[in-house]
Amino acid sequence: MIKNQEHTPLMQQYHDIKIDYSDTLLFFQVGDFYELFFDDAKQAAAFLGIALTARGKNKGEPIPLCGVPLHAIDHYLAKLVKGGFKVALCDQLEDPKPGALVKRGVKQVLTPGTLTDSKLLDERTASYLFSFYPAGDSWGLVFSELLTAQIFITTVPAGSEKLLESELIRFFPDEILIPSSVRTQEYQTYFKKLGYFTTVVHDESSQDDAQQWLKKQFPESMCTQVDSDESMRLALFYFYAYMSKHQRSSLDQFTTLFFYKPDDFLIMDAATQRNLELVRNAQDGTSKNTLLSVMDKARTAMGSRMIKKWLLRPLVKKEAIVQRQDVISLCCADIALVNTLEQLLAHVGDVERVVGRIALQRASLLDYSALSRMLMIVPQFKGVISRYKHIFLMRVIADHLGEFTVLSDLLRASLHDEPSQEMIIKAGFDHKLDTMRMLVNNSNEKIIELETVEQKATGIQSLKIRYNAVQGYYIEVTNANLDAVPERYRRLQTLVGRERFITPELQQLQYGIESARKDIVTYEQEIFETIKLQVTQHISALRKSAHAIAHIDALLSFARCAYDNGYVKPSLHDNRDIIIVKGRHPVVEQALFHTFIPNDTMLTDEQSLWIITGPNMGGKSTYLRQVALISVMAHVGAFVPAQKADIALLDRIFTRLGASDNVAEGKSTFLVEMEETAMICTQATEKSLVILDEVGRGTSTFDGLAIAQAVVEYIFTTIGARCLFATHYHELTHLPQNYPGIAVYQAASKKMEHGIVFLYTIIRGVADGSFGIEVAKLAHLPEKVIARSCVLVDAFAQGNTIIPAVVDRHESVEIKVLKAENKRLLAERDKSVKMMNMLQELDFDTLSPKKAFDLLWDFKEN
Repeated sequence: MIKNQEHTPLMQQYHDIKIDYSDTLLFFQVGDFYELFFDDAKQAAAFLGIALTARGKNKGEPIPLCGVPLHAIDHYLAKLVKGGFKVALCDQLEDPKPGALVKRGVKQVLTPGTLTDSKLLDERTASYLFSFYPAGDSWGLVFSELLTAQIFITTVPAGSEKLLESELIRFFPDEILIPSSVRTQEYQTYFKKLGYFTTVVHDESSQDDAQQWLKKQFPESMCTQVDSDESMRLALFYFYAYMSKHQRSSLDQFTTLFFYKPDDFLIMDAATQRNLELVRNAQDGTSKNTLLSVMDKARTAMGSRMIKKWLLRPLVKKEAIVQRQDVISLCCADIALVNTLEQLLAHVGDVERVVGRIALQRASLLDYSALSRMLMIVPQFKGVISRYKHIFLMRVIADHLGEFTVLSDLLRASLHDEPSQEMIIKAGFDHKLDTMRMLVNNSNEKIIELETVEQKATGIQSLKIRYNAVQGYYIEVTNANLDAVPERYRRLQTLVGRERFITPELQQLQYGIESARKDIVTYEQEIFETIKLQVTQHISALRKSAHAIAHIDALLSFARCAYDNGYVKPSLHDNRDIIIVKGRHPVVEQALFHTFIPNDTMLTDEQSLWIITGPNMGGKSTYLRQVALISVMAHVGAFVPAQKADIALLDRIFTRLGASDNVAEGKSTFLVEMEETAMICTQATEKSLVILDEVGRGTSTFDGLAIAQAVVEYIFTTIGARCLFATHYHELTHLPQNYPGIAVYQAASKKMEHGIVFLYTIIRGVADGSFGIEVAKLAHLPEKVIARSCVLVDAFAQGNTIIPAVVDRHESVEIKVLKAENKRLLAERDKSVKMMNMLQELDFDTLSPKKAFDLLWDFKEN
């Protein structure tokens, strides 16, 4: 490294370290503060709202500086990482020495995808790091979760943006790694537009090093599978390159690769997952009013994370689904079992992440105490669950709960369980440590003895031996007694009305006490490190146990939800029928406090595609989502809100609901609608469920109607998927005449004198109309707008497109004009009806030319 003569040794050290962390905020420890310099200081000060100052000069210009105290660093780290910054903590690695530069080094790098601290993570959401590599005709996708040491690997065909987006929204990674060797800027822009945090990774690590790591950590069969696909291999390589720089110690924790294909789970594209609001609502992005909010009754954070994973990755294999159903059936029939297990779960905590931090050597004493409490519960868990080993999944969970009696006894005997006291190891665990503590504790008696001796020797009865953290022990004498102070007293400090002294005897006693305290801290830490080492030998078994407990927590949550809400077990089958009796929307039902009106669904070969008409607010969209959500719940293995449900094993669910645009990419609402519809038409199969709402409404009437009908015909004749198609195009209700198998249903409503009444029931038949003006009245549109709408709708119904303009802005006059215009139009309509009746009554065989001429003239005049 070339030295810059203008830099102080401290700033030269800063620049040398900063080179390796150019895209990271470098927190540089200087005494009791972390300091940031140059552009880092400007960014951090602006984002955190702290003062920006200066220290020294660089090329004649002041060096920007800001800093935060060491004791408050967690508060600022949380803000910065959640704000999308990467942070490197550069700590002092030795005690300061006069005249020497303190050695410093980066001990921790915090990025959104590699966090381990519970204060920085959402406890109920898994944190994934995603490595992406495009190679040839495929894209490699690697999703890793640091605290569980899990890596999921798959590939998708190159150019499959929609499939990629589906996988991204399944995992919702906190950070995306993009290789520097490919079209970096293009992919970085693409992922940022989707709302993800991106990091460009340079291939500084050797691929040989990555290969050695792969062979060391994973079975040969897994290594062979990785090597067989270039995109998969390079995606994993860039993951290795990034982690080897920022979290090298964590690489030893990954021992298994989970290979999967997107269609190993029920495929739902990004639009479908958003439309159904499975885990995030469309209003503020939180879990409020989502399927997750209804299904998540978990007692632990790891149970909640498991439920979230299951909802985003529904199963497609009947055997796996039935295994979950069997446990839920057991729990619903034995609610006492649920209560017992829930009481045990209350004492477990988030042991999954606790074990993860222990494995990464990032755990605190509180983490080890939490582990100790969990290990005390495991035998009780195992004992309860083992009674139900005749149920496959209960047997698997019981077998995964390890035997930790020795480790549990060790932790319970050794760790101090009251964090308020400054000790790690319990009294009675180690005889030597107890003896050292006793000597220190007895030091108070020795201080009192010395104080008594000095009082007698000097004759100063008010003489006191005191202590503070700066000076240690000292003798304090008031000014009135200074004449009696012997020469062997060495003055330390003069205060108002008194002075402080030290003696060789007191100095020696203090040295012994302080030395003993330091020895205690050192020896206690040695004992703790030995205990930590013994815990790490059980990491694999502890991970399995935590995973098993998270499973049972999630299944108990599903059982509790089913029991409390009256859900039923759906039957799943390989034919394509979807039959739901008295189905309910799981989320809306909760909001309506069980006053929800249920509806049936019969999607069979005889009625494989439903065209549903009816007014806005009549319940069509709720019904559409309801059918999709019940299908998702069934594939998750949960019970469903219905009286009875027979659900086909689906491969995909597609929904096109509502209107949205994409301004960032210059896409209109209609273009987005057409892209989503195109995705359905190209990806759906006969085993899919397709939900479509208002296709074609974003363009002109005839274009929209034509597209809507063509899409319906294509889904019915070419794809053969089960489909619910809601529309206001009543012209489509004639399709059953040409396509047996298409059925027409309506969201029932009744028009009353005071307006429209929604019945929220889906029945056979065609709605009388969309009742748009009645709905507009419910929304309290201005009266003159409603009046004008009535005029216009009558005119349009008669084929009139040229309507007299509104000229008067005053409301009262306007209403009069509208009413008069309406009256005139109605009169003209009556004349037309009379004329048509007259023409129908004429006998053209006996009509003379003169009579015909007279009639024609009369028509013209009138």
